[in-house]
Amino acid sequence: MTYETKSSKGYDGWQATSEAEIGQTAEGPRILKLRTAKARGGLAASASVCIRKNAAQAGFMCETTEIFGDFYKSGIALTECRRVTEKAVLEVHSRALQGMDSLIEQAKAFYEAKEQQAA
Repeated sequence: MTYETKSSKGYDGWQATSEAEIGQTAEGPRILKLRTAKARGGLAASASVCIRKNAAQAGFMCETTEIFGDFYKSGIALTECRRVTEKAVLEVHSRALQGMDSLIEQAKAFYEAKEQQAA
């Protein structure tokens, strides 16, 4: 499957992000976000899940996450790099995207197990 990649430059330098919807909750869709950015000694991607809520009265979208309770994985496609350029970030991100389908399955399994424990 193909995923849209957005790159941007912020305070910490270049980063690339891609998203995939992995399910629905009562509050809104559950989104898996893959983010590639500067890491210790180079570049690496991390995957995290949030719930995207529509704050209709306020007119904006917000994302919520439960600290230590939502799926998170770091150190994906760890690559040594001297300079963090947009080109370098996009190359590492494309390598990390090759494992996106696996990350989606891991996240779905994580939430299925979490729901079974709650029941």
